Amino acid sequence: MDDRNFSAEDLARNRTWAALGYLVFFIPLIKCKNSPLGRYCANQGLILWILIFLVGALFGILGGIPLLGWLFHLVGRLACLALLVVGLLCMVQLMTNDRVCELPLVGFIRLLR
Repeated sequence: MDDRNFSAEDLARNRTWAALGYLVFFIPLIKCKNSPLGRYCANQGLILWILIFLVGALFGILGGIPLLGWLFHLVGRLACLALLVVGLLCMVQLMTNDRVCELPLVGFIRLLR
């Protein structure tokens, strides 16, 4: 947890809303807008949804290829499902263990300051 040292008070007060931010990124921006934890989780959720959109679009385009399109379509759906599961696991880690998780490979990106 390099730059994610959140205070115990911030974790106790905003944990639920911040955890929901992994799946619905704008909730912590509304409910706990001054919380560093809420902004961090909202950023992670935004990255996750952008990634899901890009993966879905890429495999949707590749799904138009004759004869192999169904395979690309299936792989794209499974990849999007896997990304959702990663977001859900990060949310569960925060809710149960007070452990803030960074998304693998792309979690270092900061879109929200």
